[in-house]
Amino acid sequence: MTVRPAALLLALTLGSVNTPTLANNPEPSGKAATVQRPDPAEPGKLSRRERRERIKNLHEKYRLFLREVEPIMIDQELVTFLILESDAQRDLYIEEFWNRRDPDPRTAYNEYREEYLARLEEAKAEFRHLSSDRARIYMVRGRPAARHVIDCERYLVPIEVWRYTSERRFGSDYYLIFYRPRIGVADYRLWQPMGRGGDDLEELLSHQGGQRGLESVVGGQPGGAIWLECRDGEQLLRAINWVQQNQFEVVRMFEPPEIEMEDVAKILRSVVLSSPNAPKIEAAMEVRYPGRRGARTSTEFVLTVEKAALGVKELEGARFYNVDVTGEVLKNDRLFENFRYRYDFPADAPGDSVSVVIERFLRPADYKARIKVIDVNSGGEAIVEKDLGVPYIRESEERRRSQIDGEATVSRLHGEFRTGESQLRIIPLGTDILTGLQQIETIVTGEAIQGVEFYLDGTKVMTKRRPPYTLELDFGKVPKLRRVKAIGLDEKGEFVTGDEIAVNIGSDPFRVWIEQPRVAIKVEGTVRVEVDARAPEGQTIERVELWLNEARVATLFERPYVQSIQVPADLEIGYLRAVAYLADAEAQPVEDVVFLNTPAFLAEIDVHLVELPTTVLRNGKPVQGLVENAFRVLDGGTQVEISKFEYVQNLPLSIGMAIDSSGSMQARMLEAQKAGAQFFKNVLRPGDRAFVVAFDSQAYTVQKWSPTLSDLHAGLSSLRAEETTALYDALVYSLYHFQGVKGQRALVLISDGKDTASKFTFEQVLEYARRAAVPIYAVGIGIRAGEMDVRYKLNQLARETGGNSYFIDAAAGLGPIYNDIENELRAQYVLGFYPPEGVKPGGDWRQVEVLVSDGTAKTIRGYYP
Repeated sequence: MTVRPAALLLALTLGSVNTPTLANNPEPSGKAATVQRPDPAEPGKLSRRERRERIKNLHEKYRLFLREVEPIMIDQELVTFLILESDAQRDLYIEEFWNRRDPDPRTAYNEYREEYLARLEEAKAEFRHLSSDRARIYMVRGRPAARHVIDCERYLVPIEVWRYTSERRFGSDYYLIFYRPRIGVADYRLWQPMGRGGDDLEELLSHQGGQRGLESVVGGQPGGAIWLECRDGEQLLRAINWVQQNQFEVVRMFEPPEIEMEDVAKILRSVVLSSPNAPKIEAAMEVRYPGRRGARTSTEFVLTVEKAALGVKELEGARFYNVDVTGEVLKNDRLFENFRYRYDFPADAPGDSVSVVIERFLRPADYKARIKVIDVNSGGEAIVEKDLGVPYIRESEERRRSQIDGEATVSRLHGEFRTGESQLRIIPLGTDILTGLQQIETIVTGEAIQGVEFYLDGTKVMTKRRPPYTLELDFGKVPKLRRVKAIGLDEKGEFVTGDEIAVNIGSDPFRVWIEQPRVAIKVEGTVRVEVDARAPEGQTIERVELWLNEARVATLFERPYVQSIQVPADLEIGYLRAVAYLADAEAQPVEDVVFLNTPAFLAEIDVHLVELPTTVLRNGKPVQGLVENAFRVLDGGTQVEISKFEYVQNLPLSIGMAIDSSGSMQARMLEAQKAGAQFFKNVLRPGDRAFVVAFDSQAYTVQKWSPTLSDLHAGLSSLRAEETTALYDALVYSLYHFQGVKGQRALVLISDGKDTASKFTFEQVLEYARRAAVPIYAVGIGIRAGEMDVRYKLNQLARETGGNSYFIDAAAGLGPIYNDIENELRAQYVLGFYPPEGVKPGGDWRQVEVLVSDGTAKTIRGYYP
């Protein structure tokens, strides 16, 4: 997006920034809210007079800041700065102003700020006025690579030619020409031809040059006085030619480097500002000091608002109160810290009020708290202030806190080891998304283990011959499923015992895992089997079955799931399988497998059935009832045998919905929430489940996997529109939730713009989407036809995964799209095949194609073996 510098002090006549106003007062409690709350990060409207008055009333420190950064400050930034109400907020703004321009925000050194302030001092020393064209260009563009003073007063007015090295949009060096007009202006101007031909060039001629004639002075080789008689005349002619060919670009030279507009006013969401047009509500605040953490005192703010003052959001019969809280803690009139929270309450919960508790940890001292409570549904607000005398809490009064999860896990593992046995366990890494370098630690007991081999995804990476048996493993840039194995060896290098963990296993809450034996290269006789099984929230494990090859050897109905089984001495190669069932008969079971007595060269064999969820379309509508011989599957252009064929019209669905909640979605958010709730209501059937992810500058789960409509509606209700757009991060984060999920799957993505904040690249997301093999249904709202790059990327993600892409003007058009998605998901075929002989796991991407005798088949475009 092109942004123009703010007109500060020199020209306070730029257009004002409009902000929406509240349409009406809050609805009484019990009625659905109809007010669309304005984005708190939209700068208010300031007239020219208001701007001048606000600048005049600033402390000189802040007026100086505005004067110095005027060439690189866009108008929205100026308005945002002038709206702030305290010096503490302005100090925070100045830090964010420079951070937005920092080329590498990960470091403490802000390279842009240092360079710009150095340019500023150079400009002050060299140019008469900082408002002059040369000074402004110098501060915005920096020092030119070359600067030619054209001293040819016989034909030309005083001229300077500045040459800059190539910019991406030009593809080559570019030139700027500054001249001092013959009359009226004492300083240099940037030459900006407006397509008037000779009239433009005459501005560069001196009085004598004008008398001689334009063609005679400017004409190229071999004639022309500039070429023949003026020093650096060749450079000037080259610059004139470039400027004339790029006259529209020259006009933009005063513009500062582009910044993300969504970042500009986010400070308005993070500090306490009064909104004169907002309806006022009452909020009570109590402060408590219940304990401490280290040298800091736990400070609890308890805020209470009567329900009668709040608006209600209604989604498919479910009703909610939605409250945002923004706070500042000031110390000696400077901002000590600021915070933001969101709260969502079911409207039918008992009681006449809603209360929130905010805990902050402050060092004992005197502070002032300012907290703003916003009713999201009506736009009403309350601002409460309170002086704080934060006390020192003695050790005896400190609340007891449990050990952190990692310490508790290590303690548990030590407690599970049995006396006298040589055992090895890998300390679990948790269920969070893990990428990059990770520390792998083990617990080893007994004297038999004299070394440990480490494997990552079946490949040996290191052997350690002495403790500590730890190492760092690189899990890559995107969160793939990884398996880490450790094998304990005796002094002869023979196998003793081993363990294995899996990371990046997704967020499916229904899991079963054989904890021991995890690595079983040599087992016979009595083998102790330990199983961990977890059920989704609100459900229970009905039973866990243990199978040895094709024989069920035990059924366990209660925890702990521990059972000793007999492994025959003559069992050469086999497998142990644990299968968990929920009490809910609609739910499909899950299982885990450990291979027994496998030689090293067979230990990592993975017979990988490739599944292709396929929709067949004829005239845009799904075709039902086809038989297996109507399909052909090509792997790399060669037909393969179809090993699995199902028509999955009634199989359970697992659906993810990722909704853009960046600031640009503010006007569309309510419609998107309503449409999402309607989609879940129409699509989900018994046995189906879904999750909801929102994304602004980062992705986060607002509702984990759930089969319950009220849970999903509550998650949708909690969405707020603000900040930037981490679209690619959201895709990786959402697809991660499908790791380990079987059956029919789909991800619905809703966004209104390009990615502006992700750490992942599009190429990384595309590879991850291919590996996940989850159909992506991408919905672009308000993405203009000219935004080809955004549309192309959404199209490619959908096409590669067997989904679809849609582009609409407003969120109100989501309904028909959701119907189309439902129709596809409810009428799919699942084709399965095994990769051809010689295709090894871990190989390159392989393209597949499905051909059908009646209609057109749509499926994933390929797979990673």
